[in-house]
Amino acid sequence: MITAGGFARFYTPLAATSLLLTATNPILAAALARSPDPVTALAGYSVAFAVCGVLYAPLLVVQQVAAARLLAAGSFSPVKRFAYLSGAVFSLIGALIAYTGAGDVVFAGVVGVGPEVLAEAVRAMQFLWPVPFLTAVRAAHQGRLVAGHRTLPIAVATGGRTGILAVVAFSLLATGGGAWLGAAAFTAGLVLEMFWVMWSPTPDVQLEQADCEADKENVARFSAPLMLNVVLWWATPLIINAVLARTADPDPALAAFGVVEAVAWFIAAPVGQLQHASIALVECSETHRRVRAWGATVAFSMMALILLLSLPAIREPILRSVFALETGLVALAGAALPIAAAYPLLYGLRQYYQGLFVRSGRTVVVGFGAVLRVASIVIAAFFVREAGLTGAVLGVSLAVFGLLIEGLFLERYAQRDVMPELRASRRAAAVNPDAFEGVT
Repeated sequence: MITAGGFARFYTPLAATSLLLTATNPILAAALARSPDPVTALAGYSVAFAVCGVLYAPLLVVQQVAAARLLAAGSFSPVKRFAYLSGAVFSLIGALIAYTGAGDVVFAGVVGVGPEVLAEAVRAMQFLWPVPFLTAVRAAHQGRLVAGHRTLPIAVATGGRTGILAVVAFSLLATGGGAWLGAAAFTAGLVLEMFWVMWSPTPDVQLEQADCEADKENVARFSAPLMLNVVLWWATPLIINAVLARTADPDPALAAFGVVEAVAWFIAAPVGQLQHASIALVECSETHRRVRAWGATVAFSMMALILLLSLPAIREPILRSVFALETGLVALAGAALPIAAAYPLLYGLRQYYQGLFVRSGRTVVVGFGAVLRVASIVIAAFFVREAGLTGAVLGVSLAVFGLLIEGLFLERYAQRDVMPELRASRRAAAVNPDAFEGVT
């Protein structure tokens, strides 16, 4: 039976991976805030990265798909082919946005930014367009490592990526800075991470299976709802940015929201890997109870940390010294930070139950939950714009509301559709006590 030590050995490198990964945002925000025109640079990079996120988000599901298939004795090569081809297609779309008039349509027409932010966003996109393909390759091999319970190489690769990113970002400040600086640093770090996980072996995992029923499953059909889920996840900041871009004072609102998101998601990052914990470790109702309890401990700890940092005596020096924000932006970001304390708990709930649905093959539920979350945000935006909410407070409040709706939906359907299977597995394990030997 899985133990606390086994969970810690599996989960700690994944949590470290998330922390190192989300350190990207505060590092880049700190660098961009030192540009000659920090508000325009922060806003331009935030918008460009949101669009790039929509493009590379579908490829993130490859990690889950690869892990789930290998754990079910499926072959790795169909997932790899699917990932590489999809990544190339989405990178091509990114190149069109970067180098053709499509950039004006997306950034000015859809998002609604002004001319100065538009120019910064387009130039940033010229460095971000390879990201979808790089993400696809990385995700496929990360899934292979998760299936082999070799999570440490993932953390090491992400650490190297974050280090390279920081060096490149602050080195390029000598050129004058701008949104492109963040994009160039992000892409450089991702290249290193991709090669590292590609070259990390999984000796205990059989990658190719002969005459296996699992290989007859259509990878695209299984992946489609998960791809929709992550597209809508990464579309959420873009949607919220579009709402903020249409407020009375849009540029400071966009900049402050970007800073709050960088800080809050960096702290909330460890709970994001609960999806992999529920995919790889939950075998029955007993392991479900244990993994969920340990995950809740992580989530509440991160929530308490954000609340602590939200105290005015702590948050104001951090926002001024780390991000070099002026007084107006400090006030806008500081007001939203306590609301963002809900991120770890709601994000952890979402990630854990999504993993259960992926493990059980019910990916449609995951996709529907994402649609429900985005629809809730869009509908709420129409009502709260007249309620006096402005700036980063408006953006964070919309994000929290959407996460709450999605989490409650997933938890309810998991109780109905997944828990009966887990309880049946628990009864089978009681008959065969060695059924879960080696889970840790």
